[in-house]
Amino acid sequence: MAIEGTDLVIVAGDYITVDLLVWRRYRTRPPGLFEITLDINPHLARIHRTTPFLPAGTQVRIPIDPDVLRGAPQPAKVVMLYE
Repeated sequence: MAIEGTDLVIVAGDYITVDLLVWRRYRTRPPGLFEITLDINPHLARIHRTTPFLPAGTQVRIPIDPDVLRGAPQPAKVVMLYE
């Protein structure tokens, strides 16, 4: 994943989650992007202790992945249980 900066999003409504913000930005669920978003926004861990919903006014940085924006296929992780 080639992250090239972030977009700043300010939550302006009720019942908004981090997953919804990522979905609104990319219109897909790219693998690993949700986790990267949580990593670059450590203040969200404090909020998620009590609720998955972000309060209005919360600032969230969404990572910019140009490959996802272009619609390039994402590499699938292959998990082999037996060899």
